[in-house]
Amino acid sequence: MKHYVRSYWTKYKQLYKKGLKGLAAFLAIGAIIVFVLATIASRGMGVIFNEVMAHQTMMRGTVTVESLTATPWGTLSFTDLVWKDPEGRELLTVPDGKIRVNMWDIITRNFKASAINGIELNDATIVVDLDDNNRLDFVPASPDVNKPLNEVEPRPKPPKKTTQERQEELGKKVRNFNWDGQHLNLTITLRNNQLEIFQKNRHYVMKNVNSKIHLDSSRAIRIDMETGKFGGTAIGDGLTLKGRIDLKDVLKHRMPQLDLQFDVKGVDPSSLGFGDNIHDAMTLLTKVTGDFNRPLAKGRVTMPILRIPALTFENVVGDVTYQDGILNFENVNANVYGGKLEAKGIYNLDTRAYTITGIAKDLDSSEALKTPEFVVPVSANLNFKSEGQPRDMEVWGNFWSGEGHYMLIPIKNITGNFHNKGRHLSFSDVKVNTKVTTISTNALRIDNGQLTMGPLNITSHGGSNFILYDESFDEIDENMDRIKEGMKQAGENSKRASESAKGIDSIKVPDDVKESVGDVKRQMDEVKDAFKGIKIK
Repeated sequence: MKHYVRSYWTKYKQLYKKGLKGLAAFLAIGAIIVFVLATIASRGMGVIFNEVMAHQTMMRGTVTVESLTATPWGTLSFTDLVWKDPEGRELLTVPDGKIRVNMWDIITRNFKASAINGIELNDATIVVDLDDNNRLDFVPASPDVNKPLNEVEPRPKPPKKTTQERQEELGKKVRNFNWDGQHLNLTITLRNNQLEIFQKNRHYVMKNVNSKIHLDSSRAIRIDMETGKFGGTAIGDGLTLKGRIDLKDVLKHRMPQLDLQFDVKGVDPSSLGFGDNIHDAMTLLTKVTGDFNRPLAKGRVTMPILRIPALTFENVVGDVTYQDGILNFENVNANVYGGKLEAKGIYNLDTRAYTITGIAKDLDSSEALKTPEFVVPVSANLNFKSEGQPRDMEVWGNFWSGEGHYMLIPIKNITGNFHNKGRHLSFSDVKVNTKVTTISTNALRIDNGQLTMGPLNITSHGGSNFILYDESFDEIDENMDRIKEGMKQAGENSKRASESAKGIDSIKVPDDVKESVGDVKRQMDEVKDAFKGIKIK
């Protein structure tokens, strides 16, 4: 029995070894056959490529390449790929790139979209058009792709038809790219591309676009993209887009769902219509969710510095949301001249109109005016508004202060209103209250750096009052020292006279009081003499 088992095991091992050798030989022969077929197929790839391009239905028009080489492992390298529509307009130009395919599909001549595993485009110019539902199509490039980014047209030419007419024709539109529900499972790699985007009445040109996009049309799109500088509807230093787009049930008319991190760096406020000469960089860091055709973005807005006429804000930070072309800013805080700003506002990306309101508290007047002699804590209500043109930005509000001083003169408070448009800053209903006088005016303007004053009312708490008017800042400057000294002395003498004059009806006026009254008169005459060069109204 033992001998029988040993004999059986020996025969089994021999058969097993022969079987393994046979299987190995079969696999080797199969691999060689596949390699030979793949090599033959790769050598005829030019013919195969032309045949595939002639029968494909996804890309309208013709696709040609200058040269094409292939490896047996399914990598096709090409140069000068050009896609043209039937009218001969270029839709895509690629100096060089690669296409990775499943060689078994090529050998078996199974020319379907699913045969493509990867596409790599280098230094290409890609132009996409997103319709009102954000459906993608490829269109010819505009002349703006060859212009400097600051000269790119912010908005494309308006459509000849109304939005409603465009909506009615969406289903009838002849598209250059038609997915038609074909299964796609591939990785798209972009290296140093240029991207032009049209969306509604928005227009962008982006440089140095680098991305890796994995597309599985039955599941999701995973995207990791970063760009260089961009221009058009907005000008900025670059953007990044990372995350996932869920495509589940998209063929059942369910909108793709977004889960993306979208950051925009170094946006130029003037390019958005925030003033005519405001170029301090703004950064938006947002999380994008919702339907593909109606995304919702929430995040933060930051600016290291924001300089507008008469105000400089530092460390600007706030909350921002975006949907349907509207940016909504909330809880915006900033430092301004030693004080704090709290603000909120709404911006329309399409019309560029915006309104912003805020309150600034405890601003240091000496820092704001660069005058160390003038120190009062100032607070203000601020309003910013524009209808969409940079030059029509208006800033207005009112201000008030606490106690402080100008040189050695104590100030109880300052109140007033202001209005700024362009380079024209005006103040109204301004009142400066001290312990002895109230200085008020309804007309004070700074136009292109030139001061113009209206009636200036100076009222002493002792009862004297006079009105001054001046059209020239230089004339005020020439007399300012004498005015300061005269007003100071007049105030002191007025106080002495007031104290000495108590009971003047029942008590004989002393000679020194008479001299004080005379001093007051003389000092007031000196002040008036100091203002002779100023027009009195």
